[in-house]
Amino acid sequence: MNRPSWVLWALCAIALVVRLGGFLALDRLHHPDVWESETIAMNLLQGKGFVFPFLGTEYRSYQEPLHPALCAAVYAATGHNILALGIVHIVLGTVVVGCVFVCARRIVSSGAAMFATALAALHPGLVLYTTKFHPLILDVLLLLLVLISCLSFSARHPWRSAVVLGLLIGLCTLTRPTVLACLPVVWWWVWTRSLRPRVVRLAHLLLIPLVTATVVGPWVWRNYQVHHQFILTRSGTPMVFWLGNNPYQFTGSALSPEGEALLINAAPPEVQQRILSLDELGQQEFLLSQAWGYVRDHPGAFLKRWVLKLWYFWWFTPQAGLLYPTSWFRMYQAVYVMLVVLVGLGFVGHWRAPGMVPLDRHAARLVGGVCLSIALVQSLFYIEGRHRLAIEPLLVMFAGQGLWWLWGMRHGWRQA
Repeated sequence: MNRPSWVLWALCAIALVVRLGGFLALDRLHHPDVWESETIAMNLLQGKGFVFPFLGTEYRSYQEPLHPALCAAVYAATGHNILALGIVHIVLGTVVVGCVFVCARRIVSSGAAMFATALAALHPGLVLYTTKFHPLILDVLLLLLVLISCLSFSARHPWRSAVVLGLLIGLCTLTRPTVLACLPVVWWWVWTRSLRPRVVRLAHLLLIPLVTATVVGPWVWRNYQVHHQFILTRSGTPMVFWLGNNPYQFTGSALSPEGEALLINAAPPEVQQRILSLDELGQQEFLLSQAWGYVRDHPGAFLKRWVLKLWYFWWFTPQAGLLYPTSWFRMYQAVYVMLVVLVGLGFVGHWRAPGMVPLDRHAARLVGGVCLSIALVQSLFYIEGRHRLAIEPLLVMFAGQGLWWLWGMRHGWRQA
């Protein structure tokens, strides 16, 4: 095995140890950080179905199914063993680090890709969320696999590549449907990669959403059987839209300025009572009508909020860090600022020394387009730090480029 392979395996081993260390140091074995997936998984195992109690009623399509199904499968196989689910998350988090290298190597040099992998291995946000039983790490992994599938799209085997890409987008939709916002960027990439006639290329583009629909279809059909109406992945999308677009209170976040969950608390008491008197779909229909009413009556304020939330996406909301120790938040802020600076240096380095700091500009546009698509769509709703954290593994690819340039400036260039 050559040296780069050994370095990669060493970085993945470090990532594994760091994540395991974080899990043990935070005592997740005795104090697990569980989320909605835990409740849904236990209800599934107890024969109650895919249900979650919320806002005084029973939600049967509260969230996307993939992560709760994973939790339920692990618990069913191990007798609700917290350590087993923790190990699964640690492995997923480590695979994320390996996927960062695979993606980065298709965009930048091997040296820059190694630096990017090291940054991903030690990224405090990714380490922390690996220890939580939250869908984020699974989201990140599937998004990276979608990117790998794009970057590996074969002009010689376009049909097979389109099927694999559609399959991965479908799986990603079942844990984070925001990926669907990236379809125009994916189509552009596939169109430019194919060497076939235009009609055939168009067929490749159509095949991708067709396969995606085949993967997501069973869950959509299940939702239709339960609710007797079309619901893509979750019933609560109107609520998260309302949180970012209501006439009562705006923080850009799902938290109040004091760090408390807003949910429907932003509304006046009479509106809260009305919401609590409704069932799952009734609540969401009411919240959607309120949100659309705000957008219709205040289009300028809606656009202003959208721009502000987009800024929050790339920076921090005023509520950022309220749920964590101050030292943790400051460390994460410092890491993020460092990443932003390194990303800038990466592009400067490519401009000043393109032979030594190579960059596939076409692939860089793909990654940038994916990041921008997710940012624009997420900013329609509300913003939390984890929303940007989902794409920070993409940013570290360019940050690795910046580190590689600094390394070359200090130690002398060697061809990657």
